[in-house]
Amino acid sequence: MKTTVRLLIAAICVVGLSGCGQTLYPRLSGLKGIGQGILSPEEQKQAINDLSDEQKTHGADAVEEIEQR
Repeated sequence: MKTTVRLLIAAICVVGLSGCGQTLYPRLSGLKGIGQGILSPEEQKQAINDLSDEQKTHGADAVEEIEQR
């Protein structure tokens, strides 16, 4: 009797935990490029400059759009 109860509990645990390996969350496709190549110091400076220029342009565009309202 005790063996049957233990087997039943073990079976319930196995069935309950078998779904833990699958997830309902989507995979993060943006992470596939991580670890692939490191920017050189010059490339880093260029990337920073590009982002800085983009930020300035975005800010100016936002101000212009707000003023048009």
